[in-house]
Parts: sequence; C-alpha cells; structure tokens
Amino acid sequence: MLPEEFKKNMISLMGEDEYGLLEKSYLDENVRSLRLNPLKDHPVESADLVSLFKLEKMPDPLCGFYFGSSVFPGRSPFHDAGAYYIQDPGAMIPAALLIESCHFDAGRKMRILDLCASPGGKSTQIAAAMKGEGLLVCNEINRSRAEILSGNIERMGIVNAIVTNESPERLAGYFEGYFDAVIVDAPCSGEGMFRKDPGAVSEWSPENVSLCTERQKQILENAYIMLRPGGALVYSTCTFERGENEDMITSFVSEHPDMKPEDTSFLKNRIPGLKDGLSGLPDAVRVWPMYFRGEGQFASLLVKDGESEGGISLKGYELPSVINDKKSLVSFLKDSLKDKTADRILASEKRFKLFGDNLYIMPDNATNISGLKVLRNGLHLGTFKKDRFEPSHALALTLSEGDVRTFVRVGENKAEEYVHGMTLEGEGNGWCLVSAEGYSLGWGKASGGRIKNHYPKGLRVK
Repeated sequence: MLPEEFKKNMISLMGEDEYGLLEKSYLDENVRSLRLNPLKDHPVESADLVSLFKLEKMPDPLCGFYFGSSVFPGRSPFHDAGAYYIQDPGAMIPAALLIESCHFDAGRKMRILDLCASPGGKSTQIAAAMKGEGLLVCNEINRSRAEILSGNIERMGIVNAIVTNESPERLAGYFEGYFDAVIVDAPCSGEGMFRKDPGAVSEWSPENVSLCTERQKQILENAYIMLRPGGALVYSTCTFERGENEDMITSFVSEHPDMKPEDTSFLKNRIPGLKDGLSGLPDAVRVWPMYFRGEGQFASLLVKDGESEGGISLKGYELPSVINDKKSLVSFLKDSLKDKTADRILASEKRFKLFGDNLYIMPDNATNISGLKVLRNGLHLGTFKKDRFEPSHALALTLSEGDVRTFVRVGENKAEEYVHGMTLEGEGNGWCLVSAEGYSLGWGKASGGRIKNHYPKGLRVK
C-alpha cells in the first residue's frame, strides 16, 4: 500500500526495473540486528551472547550482528545491563563513516556533536569508539525523546557524554567553531523505513517532504557554525528522496564552498551492498534494501577547509565549591570499590561538579554550558544524603565485577527478578554490584543474607 506519488517519484529517480526490485524487497521480513557494547563486553567472564542469541556477524566496520525472529534480545536483562544496543544495520552506516574517517584510535581526545541524537544509536556507536576519552555532546530538541536518549547513554555505561535538550540554533550560539566532528541524522520523510515501520507509510506526503527539506537546511546551517576548520561533518537521512539527500548536500556546498564532499570508498569497499550516491554526488553512500541487509539510508561525509587543531577554547567549568561531606564519598569508594577503581575516581576530582546534592564527573575539557537545558552532565556518581553517600545507577553500569569489593552474579532468570524489583539472596554487608552473568545490572545492599534491591523504580519491568 505504498503512496502513488511515492511510486511515481521513485520510478523517475531509479527507473522501472530498479523500482521493481525495491518494491519486491518490501515483501521481505525486515532485518534485525544489534551491536555488542565494547565498553561492557567481557567475553572471558561473561555470558556468551553470540551463542545465546544465535548472532551472525556483520562486516567489521559495523561491529554488529544479525539475529533472527526466533530470539528476543530486547526482552532480556542483558539489554537492561547495556550489553548491546538493538539497531538497524543501515542506521549503523553514518556513525561508521564518521568513526572510520576520524581515526579515534590515534589517541586524540576529540569533541564530537550528535546534533539530532535520539534515541541514541549513533551516539552510543560513536561513544564506543571514543573509549571514554574526549567529549561527546548528544542533543535532542524533543524533551521526551531526549529523556530516552539520556537513558540509553546511561544504560550503555558512557562516561564522557553530555545530553542536551536544545534547538540547533541555541547550541550554535554556544559552540561556534568548537567541534572536531558533527553528525546530523536529520529528521526526514522516512521512506527508507517503510518496510520496518508501516506507520512511516501513512505519514508520508509530498507536503511532509517539503517540510523536512526546510528543516534540514536550518539544521545543516547550525551544524556548519559549530564545526571547526578542518572538522568533519556527516549528514544522513533514512529516506530515498533526492531533494533531502544529494540535492540537499549540493545546495549546502554551493552556499559554503569551504565544505568539501569526501570520498567514501574506504567504507564502501569494506561493506558489501553499499552503493554510490546519485549523479552529482557519487561520493555519498546510498543504502538500498534490495542490495544490503538493512533498511534504506543515505550518508555523506564533508570536511571543512582550514586547520584549527582542537577547535576554539570555551570557558570551562570552574572547580566546584567545597564538598562538605567528602568523607562520606571517600568512605563509600574505599568500602565498596577496589582500591584501583576508587583511586581512579578520586583522581578525577578536578572534574567533580555538584548540582544540588548530586555529584558528577564532567567529561575531560567540558565547557561551561550553564544556561542550556542539560539532562546529563557526564557521569552521575551519586547523591549526598544525610551522613552518607548513595551511589547512582549510572555508576553501577560503568563498573565490572573486578571493580567492586562485593558482587553477586545471577543467572538470566534471577536477573529478570532483579529488574522487576525483587530481593535477592547473598552474603556480605553494604553495597554490592548485581551482575547478569558478568554484565553489571545495578546496585544492591547486602545485610543478613539478603540483598535489598536498589534498581531504580522508574526502570523496573512491570
């Protein structure tokens, strides 16, 4: 039941033969896939997720796996533990393009902006490559979607991200010439999602395509403002519409001659099924579902002329006021964490920041963004209560069994009970880490052979 206007547009774009292949691909079952989280993956000690979910490996640059319709990793407590992120293969292409072009392994502490970040697939993919170094700003203009984004950043154990809930225009007023790389997964007409999401079909119209085009122009303009000279910009959509893709980039480059489209063959040569962009922008990447195991996608890589190593300097956070109850923080860290882990956290004191009673470790070289709507300021360590420090769920999700003095490892069934809020059995006293076969799930507090459940009530599975 594809819209007739869409069919006409696509036949004009592709020709009848190729359109026939595209239409036939909609009869196939949509592809399911996930990315294992290298920030949490402990293959020697942890559950073998590849065997458990019968995973089939994708080409290396995507770091992903296909899974079939007979398994449901989204319902598993390993998902709650952030052991993986469920994401369409096509949606992995834009972040892979940015990662491969930016050479994260060179040890550079980069500043990256994901401008339209919810629900977090591309942000978490980029964060995995950053390995906790540098600064990742993840922005989403819609408040409810920004909260979902923030939750996924926490779930995946990411320590170097700031999550903002702002318009691109507001961000551009703070971050002119600041970022080494910007990724724009622009709101679009969603034609590439027709097979996966039937709702996208009913929402499609020529009028919506026009609205998306105008919005994309504005977003790109603000991304340009925030990109430093020499920086990289990845623009992507999940639509086939030429006006939202090749024509959008061609127009953008004509207005900004210092932006140069880059060759993307380094990625196309490593991932079977990726196609060139249409005439006028062959360096771009087209993902067609009849040639690639995934949904439709477009991506283009551009680089800004000039050099400005590290971007401009903005005013950083001032050191926080004296933590009145630092003794309770040190007591928790020394009593609950191994010395090496506790010392590593205390060594980050210059990046501690108090927001009310909540203590955060800000990302390295984070700038002062007071005045912006911020949902997450780096890693939330915990909260100062009366005469004690209570660790956060976010902290638990960054730790492993080897980081803590006490942990209780449970199987998948007991882990499901834990995320439902049930009490566990276990020895010891005080804070302990609960793990699902090696993957940290959250905190418990042990006393008298029982472990009180401290899994956040708002996250508990009903």
